[in-house]
This record gives sequence, structure tokens and C-alpha cells, in this order.
Amino acid sequence: MGFWQGENTAKHVYEPATLTKWLMPKNGSGNDYNGLGRKDVYRALPQFHSPTPHPWFKVTALFFFRTMGGNFNTVISAVKHKWREVTGHVPVADEVVRKSPEEFTAEVKKIALAHPEVEVVGITRMKDEYRFEGHDSSQYKWVITVGRSMDYDSLARNLKGDFSSAITQVIGGYELTQRGAVHVANWIRSQGWPAKGYGGLSTTEGEWFLSMPPAIASGIGQLAKNGSMISDKLGSAFRIASVLTDMPLVEDKPREIGVDEFCMSCKKCTEDCPPGAISDKKQMVRGVEKWYVDFDKCMPFVTEHNACGICLSTCPWSRPGVAPSLSQKMLKKMARRQETELAS
Repeated sequence: MGFWQGENTAKHVYEPATLTKWLMPKNGSGNDYNGLGRKDVYRALPQFHSPTPHPWFKVTALFFFRTMGGNFNTVISAVKHKWREVTGHVPVADEVVRKSPEEFTAEVKKIALAHPEVEVVGITRMKDEYRFEGHDSSQYKWVITVGRSMDYDSLARNLKGDFSSAITQVIGGYELTQRGAVHVANWIRSQGWPAKGYGGLSTTEGEWFLSMPPAIASGIGQLAKNGSMISDKLGSAFRIASVLTDMPLVEDKPREIGVDEFCMSCKKCTEDCPPGAISDKKQMVRGVEKWYVDFDKCMPFVTEHNACGICLSTCPWSRPGVAPSLSQKMLKKMARRQETELAS
């Protein structure tokens, strides 16, 4: 086995490199840390690029070192993201504009969707369960999620082993959606209300939170077998960013778009995942039965290839123009089954 690069020793079996093994935590797995198999409900513990230490910090650091080294595009995107996070927000206006939650909601969505890097937007209330354990400094009431698709053709080069294009799309997507989030936050601040935009690379101490659960709660998509979201507009190959604010708003509702109906029978990402990290069954994670990707299998492969994203590009929903019709097909299938069950 190599020092720098591991290899697949069999289908769905990946043997990490010596360096990665040295850096992996010796006592306890990432799955245990993430709460796999736990029936008790508790908040997620800091993970990946968290501003607070965690057991897989060394492996995460190696991932970012390899990702940034030799990929100029990801470095530029990361620098832009950090610069905007630190300096990109305008001062909150002294005069507070007063309008109804309905009026503000309509204006926020109009402002968001007018931005070139935003294709979808949703709003939900902030909940404690969205905050990582120990990150309670930010007590904003609302989460606004914005999202945009990645370039599918560039991302899908990973199906032929080109992972540099995939990470360029992922990191670049975080930076672009962050532009939209900060734009929305600045408009809210111009109305005299506190707000802050966060991108996928944001690491503000005390303010770290899960971005996917509020996005799902606001109707943007549903959790899929590959551990990411599927949207009936953007498929699975998209990135999101968030705005936290106290401006009075009206929350959206989660929507049924047929993702479970599809994922229960589709095995595309399960079969195509090189380290075999994707399960065909939902699993118990911190008291909730849901789709879960095996962290201990996924993380070493992603680290040593500087990216992956095969589960995104291989997903049938991600092909341009497919998601809307596929969602309708699944919803009709569910409706027919319900009619049959009621008739019997």
C-alpha cells in the first residue's frame, strides 16, 4: 500500500494510504462520533472543517492541503469566500423598516432570485437542532437558504477519474452561493435588521450550524440516499448557502417530491461509490432513521483523491432538465399506490 495514495482492493473495498491511516483517530470511528446507531436524540458534534477540534481534524487538514495544493481555481474560490465572510457585509442601517412578515418574505425572495447565483430560495425557523454542539453564539430566528446548480458536464468528469473538476465545482459552488447569501443579508441589513450570510466554507467560531436540515425544512429538497439533497428543480448536483436573520418572515414548509420513492429502488450511487460507503437502507442516527453515508469509508477515499462527488454526478436526478419530470413521475406513482390501497 502506498504512503500517499490508497487503492481499491476489491469492489466497494478501499484500503487507505499509510499517511491517512496515521492521521485517522485511533480510538473510535467517525460513524460512532456522528451518532450512527444511537437512538437518543442530541445535536450533531462539530465535524469536517469545524472551527473547533474534532477527532478527524488531521484527516480533514490533509484533505484541504491536497485540495488546495495544485488547484489554483479552488484556492481562488476559497480566498474569495473567506474575504467576503470577513469584509463583505455592510453596516446595519440605523433606521428600521417596518413591514408585515408577508411583505418582507416576498421582497427577500424577489431579491434572492434576482441574483445571478441563486436559483432556489427557502425560509424556515432556526432550531437548536440545526446548531452544532457548542455553537450557540448566534441566536438569529430565521434561516434563509439559497441554492444554485453546479455545471454538470464539469462535475461528471469525475465518472472518468477527473476529480479536480469535481472539487472545482464544489468549492466554486460554495463561493458562488455565498455571493448570493451575502447579497441577501446586505439587503436585509439595509432595512435595519441584523443578518449574516454563510457559505459552505464558513467557519465562524460559535456560529457553526447544519445547512442541509433547514434547507429541507424550507422545501428546497429532500434527503437522498447519497447523503445529499435532491431538489425537484436542481437535482442532486447543487450547492447551498444560508442567511441568518431576525427580520420577521413567513416560513416555507417541507415538500414531498418523491425522493424516497425513487431512492428505495434505485441503486446507482450505491453501486458506483468506489469505497462502498452508501447503504440501500436507512439507518438510525442520533435518534432519527434516515439515509446515512459511512464516514469511515467515504472520508479516506475523498481525502486521497482530493474530492469525489461520484454519488452526485451519477444520480439520475442530476442530469440537466431531468429532475422536474422525475419528481412528477414519482409523485404520480405514489398517488396511484395510495388509490389502490384505499380501494382495497
